[in-house]
Parts: sequence; C-alpha cells; structure tokens
Amino acid sequence: MTILVTGGAGYIGSILVRLLLEKDYKVRILDNFRYGFESITPIMNNKNLEIKVGDITKPTDINENLDDIEGVFHLAAIVGDPACSTNAELAVETNFIGTLRLARICKQKEIENFIFASTCSVYGSQPGVSLITEELPTNPVSLYGETKAESEAAILALANARFKPKIGRLATVYGVSPRMRFDLVINNFVKKAFLGETIKVFGGSQWRPFLNVKDAALGFLFLYEKELTDKRPIYNIGSSEENYQIIEIPKIIKELLPETKYEVLKEITDKRTYNVSFEKIAKQGFKLTIPMKEGIKEIIAEFQKGAYENTEDKKYYNVEPVR
Repeated sequence: MTILVTGGAGYIGSILVRLLLEKDYKVRILDNFRYGFESITPIMNNKNLEIKVGDITKPTDINENLDDIEGVFHLAAIVGDPACSTNAELAVETNFIGTLRLARICKQKEIENFIFASTCSVYGSQPGVSLITEELPTNPVSLYGETKAESEAAILALANARFKPKIGRLATVYGVSPRMRFDLVINNFVKKAFLGETIKVFGGSQWRPFLNVKDAALGFLFLYEKELTDKRPIYNIGSSEENYQIIEIPKIIKELLPETKYEVLKEITDKRTYNVSFEKIAKQGFKLTIPMKEGIKEIIAEFQKGAYENTEDKKYYNVEPVR
C-alpha cells in the first residue's frame, strides 16, 4: 500500500515526501508542478516513489491516483494571501472545491487516514483573546484563510468510522526547503538582510506563531502515525514558545547579521494577529526540533553557500506559476 501526498513537490511537501521515504513508506506524489520539478529531482529515482502530474481540480486525476492508497496527506493548494488574491477563482476551485472532492472520493474508497494541511490563518484577527485554542471559532480575514476554514468544516462533516480525517493548523512557516520560498515573512526578512536591503516592518505589534518547515512536515507525520482519540481532530502545529510579535524578527536577525537594517512603518498591510496555544498537540507528545534562531541560521548558511543565485526568480514566490 502507498501513501498519497498531494502537493508533494511544494515547500512542505518536498520535505514530507523525503521523511516518508526515509521511513520506508511507499509514496505517490500528485502535483501539477506549477513551480517546476527541481524540488524532487534528487529523489526521482527512489524505488519507493511514484510521481504523477495531475491536479486536484480535475476529478479524473483524483480518481486515477487513489487506487491502492492507505493514507493521504493533502497539501496541494493555492497558498498564501497574495496568491489567492491574484486568482480568487482558482483559489476557491483548488482550496475548497478540489479539497472537498478529494475528501469525498477518499471516503467512498474507504481511505481512513486523511491529513489536511490547514493554517492558523483561519483564526484571522482575535481581538481581546489572549491565547487562541482549537476550540475558538475561526475568523479569517483573507480569502486564503476562508478557503481553509470552509474546507475544514466540510471535511469534518464527512467523518465516519471508515473515514477519519485529522486537521493540522500550521503556524506561520519559514526555513530552508528544496522548494525554497522568499514570500514568507522570516525568509523574506533574512533575504533582505543578507542582501543589504532595509527590512520594512508594517505595524510590528501583530502576534504570530512561527514554525520551521521541517517541523511542519514532522507535525503532519506525527498526526498520521499517532493514535489520536479527540472528538474534534483539529490540532495547532507549533510551539507556544515560538509565538512572536513581528517586530521581534528583524531584531533576532540582527543578532546573527549585525549589518541588518530595518524600519517600522505605521501602516498595517496584514491584519492577522493571533497568539496561539499549542498545548493540545504538546500533550500528545509532539515537540519542535528547530527553534527560530537555529532556523534563521540555516537560511543564512544557505545564502553564504551561494544556494540562491537570483532571489527574484519567480520559482521562489507563490504568486505566479513557473510552468
């Protein structure tokens, strides 16, 4: 039996696939490869890996790739507020309609294990709430958050004894990946600092939990392998120790790159603010392996090695497809 990873060539997916292969799982990637094949080129010849070019917006692509599947990690999506805003119709078709179609077919085929990649962006803005738990109502302030919140509800409504979905709400991811991104706040700040550009902080008082991309993949794997009995299988993935106000990030980077320059602007372009509790998953035994300062050091080390020749290449950003 094989595990299907939708979006397996993506920022998190390309790491998750490697983790699964290291644990001797058989893996099938289903991806439209809109950002190219580079992230999985080094592992293409692995005997336990199948690579399928397809799209979750197409029912035939889903049906053809769910035979002999024992579990699904559903990561494929139009990810991030800018990418969703650029093409709202595609975002809804992919993130909600495609997700619901995939979940329904998995239920029909009695694929019990279904991990859905969601986001803490579903919390949006939570004024007056000091610490956000999974039990609070969602309040997304972006199309991306809305599509994820609606998908969560639709997936959970399908659950029964033979279809047992689990939902992982990721903190704001950052860090080094085979499919690197520079449209994520920490990655973008490190890029600017390394290149001698001034980091612009809009507002800065907003709270945000952060999560290294490797720990994001480990979090999904944890949900898959761990026997969890919660009636409401939604888990914030991250650590309470990794909640930061945005203004703190450039200060940490400056400790590692003393020449870092930054300025704080009053204008707030991203209204999300949430201080998140990760106690629920911590009680199950999940722990982060990479704290923020170490994760930032890893990004800097890649820059120092010359890993990123042209940081403006569109392959590093989710707004436009490469292919």
